[in-house]
Amino acid sequence: MANSSRSIPRISRGQQYLFRWLWERQYPIIVDGVDDKLQGRWSPQAFVESHGDEDVLMIDSCLGDVTTKRVKAKHFFSEFVRTDISRGAVKLKDWPPSASFVDKFKFHYEAFREAIPMPSYTRDDGLYNIAAHFPVSQSFGCIKPDLVGPKMYLATRDIDGVGTTCLHLDATSAVNLMVYNSEQQAPGALWHIFMAQDVDLIRQYLRSMYTGSAAADPIHSQNVYLTPDMLADLTSLGVHPFVVRQNVGDAVFIPAGCPHQAGLQHSIYIRTVSNTAACIKIACDFLCTEGISCSAQVAEEFRQEKKEDILGLDLMLWHAWASLRQQNDRLHTSAGASVKTYKQRQRLKQRRNIRGQDDQARRRHAHYSKPPPHASSHTIRCPDMACALSDRTFRSLDGVFNHV
Repeated sequence: MANSSRSIPRISRGQQYLFRWLWERQYPIIVDGVDDKLQGRWSPQAFVESHGDEDVLMIDSCLGDVTTKRVKAKHFFSEFVRTDISRGAVKLKDWPPSASFVDKFKFHYEAFREAIPMPSYTRDDGLYNIAAHFPVSQSFGCIKPDLVGPKMYLATRDIDGVGTTCLHLDATSAVNLMVYNSEQQAPGALWHIFMAQDVDLIRQYLRSMYTGSAAADPIHSQNVYLTPDMLADLTSLGVHPFVVRQNVGDAVFIPAGCPHQAGLQHSIYIRTVSNTAACIKIACDFLCTEGISCSAQVAEEFRQEKKEDILGLDLMLWHAWASLRQQNDRLHTSAGASVKTYKQRQRLKQRRNIRGQDDQARRRHAHYSKPPPHASSHTIRCPDMACALSDRTFRSLDGVFNHV
């Protein structure tokens, strides 16, 4: 399997321009050294002290049988720190499972928020995070889509080489930060990440291998795995994953639509993370323009698979456009307030007069808000002031975006 994989780009948190160059090309990225800025205690003992009496759902794969048990968090961590091989593997997925992370882990939330790199993309108030522009108010009669995160993922060493996070493909981009590793001198998790353009080849290959389940999508079904021989077959088709050996303080950025594959020496899985030690990771999703076409593609696949559309991409894009336009208007207004020269003041006055005339025209021609007789009841108008008196309509939000 020579030359069957590629090394993931590894950068520091200060290299924003390099990050954007790589991200525009949809490369997965590691930003290292994040633990230098991460505050607080993230060890098993710290969580026992703060949340030990809370109920959690422990996934136990002892002796190859996977079971889910409701136990106290302190019991889970007593199993989590065991080193004997007979223990098998235990994990917590998406902790907390339903409650908001900020409500359950307020201090850790603030620490993660302050430490996470590329905050303009990853934070819930980041300029380049499309989800950050969704209105907090529900006055529009809609609820903000529930992007995952942050959530914590805790798992012991993958003794059997069967992976610790099974196959799935996301419509959003994600960042995954390792905050604890029981073996500090070695990588805690081994990932393989494929480019988004590899999806069709992987899907076609898997369907050729599993002809009996052709109706189900082999990736979205979340139960397909690849053996090393199958990985070699994919290599012959030109599919080469990025190899990620994640250490404490490594933030792994995964573009939307990228299948993930990881494993030890035996089984290798798509969108599977295999722990080489007991690890605690925290992750969150975000939505950005660089991967918007992949997000739209995966969202459509989810609809075809009858999966719930929790993203609401069209609505997210609409609110992002409205938010950015509002910010742009504020910037122009703020700039106008500081105009000092006579010529600049005259130009500002002229623009204000034009806007006032437009407002009067809209009031005189109130019918502009009604669709013309030939328009469909489902058509959309451009909200731009310059188009207020136009009869032009669009059948979809995509048409409005392209027009704008």
